[in-house]
Amino acid sequence: MSPVRNRARACAPEGPLGRAISNGMISTRRSVAIALLFVALSLPLSADAANVFGGKVGAYFPCFNAASWNTVGAPRGGIYIWTAATKTYPKGPPGPGRWTIGLYGIPYFCLVRVAPLFVLPGMTMTMEASS
Repeated sequence: MSPVRNRARACAPEGPLGRAISNGMISTRRSVAIALLFVALSLPLSADAANVFGGKVGAYFPCFNAASWNTVGAPRGGIYIWTAATKTYPKGPPGPGRWTIGLYGIPYFCLVRVAPLFVLPGMTMTMEASS
């Protein structure tokens, strides 16, 4: 054998010791990968995942079931329903032309008229503050 091959064999032990070293490297790689996966899954999600709304109120309908149906414009718009159960801050419930911000919950409905039946869907405001 050539001297280069002999040096290579001397660096990598054979038998149980060589297998233990290579198994240790595999388990170290595996534990590092698991740690990175755990850290990535533990990080908070972006703000897009939060149930937040806010913007200027456009269309507004008072509801028969003690609520109000509101379309909220940009930056976080949508169709939301203020109810008597909504935690409302001092300036009162949202109204047309007012700016509002808050949190929303589950889908809900607004009974605008009972006869003929006129129902509008939306998301329930759970917490709301208006200007």
